[in-house]
Amino acid sequence: MPDEKDIETENSLIRVNRVCKWISGLMKIIFILLCIWWAVSIAVMIFTMASADSFNSANFVSVSGVILYVLHALIIAAICVTLIRIFSDAAKGLSPFTMSQVGRLRIISGMLLLYAVLEFVITLNSSVLRLGWLSAQAGAMAEGSAIVAIDVAPIIAAAVVFAFSFVFKYGVLLQEFSDESV
Repeated sequence: MPDEKDIETENSLIRVNRVCKWISGLMKIIFILLCIWWAVSIAVMIFTMASADSFNSANFVSVSGVILYVLHALIIAAICVTLIRIFSDAAKGLSPFTMSQVGRLRIISGMLLLYAVLEFVITLNSSVLRLGWLSAQAGAMAEGSAIVAIDVAPIIAAAVVFAFSFVFKYGVLLQEFSDESV
């Protein structure tokens, strides 16, 4: 006959699986909505570039801007897909303390660092376009200045996720040690 502690542990695991399943489903919905948003946005950007005379927006949309936007979308997509995999495994009742989860956390950490670098490049590109440095119509460099901000939040998030990967790796090693001891 199972004791009260075993029943409580089993009920907690069932709740965790339900929550992970819900989060996984929510992440899939968010990912689908983001993909639709990105497809529409990219189509509008390309259409605006193709008919720049009609919209008088040659200075606001550039090939480099579209490329940076696509790279931005790919990085966010990689993070979303990795999170979906993490929560899907947990929803299936698989242990989070596996080397595949450690690798996934490190992928997210790397993607967050790439995101930070890309955000800097996007901000720089936007500032350059706003000042008219790349505009053929400007003739000379436009007056004014722009602030190119560096967003440290993704860098901090990358460091935290990377640190969590070591916690998970420690859990993997403890689990392996425990399995060998028994």
